[in-house]
Amino acid sequence: MKTPGYHIIVGFQQGSKEAFAAVYNMHYSRLYSFIKKLIEDREEAQDITAETFVKLWKLHANFNTEENIKAFLYITARNACMDYLRYRQRQTVNKQAFGYTLTEQVDTTPVFNDEIKTAVLKQLHSEIENLPPQCKRIFKMAWLEGKKNAAIAEQLSLTEQTVRNQKARAIKILRLALENYNMELFVLFILMMIS
Repeated sequence: MKTPGYHIIVGFQQGSKEAFAAVYNMHYSRLYSFIKKLIEDREEAQDITAETFVKLWKLHANFNTEENIKAFLYITARNACMDYLRYRQRQTVNKQAFGYTLTEQVDTTPVFNDEIKTAVLKQLHSEIENLPPQCKRIFKMAWLEGKKNAAIAEQLSLTEQTVRNQKARAIKILRLALENYNMELFVLFILMMIS
């Protein structure tokens, strides 16, 4: 016996935009609420919800039941939320690394520590900007944007090995450039975040 939603599912599977709209309207509110509970960020929850439906539509031919569609939506959304939360955690660590001053290793006043931190960060930013173009782009995507090697490789149409090589090159250049600042531990701590 065919269920009331049978024709919607058949239409959806065949690429009907009207059927997609019906599926969208059927699941959007609950899916958005589910995502927002996980990440507690309204705008990001809206983005993840939209991206989840885009992924669903790209695979529309693979779904033949409403249960399959619902399972896909929630599993995909949950995975996207976990990726986002890991990204946020990584960004927090990166910001803390940038603010790390090695206070315990510098026997001087707090004011001077701030001056050292400012000088080193300014120099670090300057050296990053002086990296070779592709090297700089990959470094920023990996460290500042928190992207993984596979994502960078896909976006730039490169192999993952090339991405790894460029990251290693950036690390080598930055370490050499900052040796005179006697801050190698600081730099290594930062660079470990992108390895």
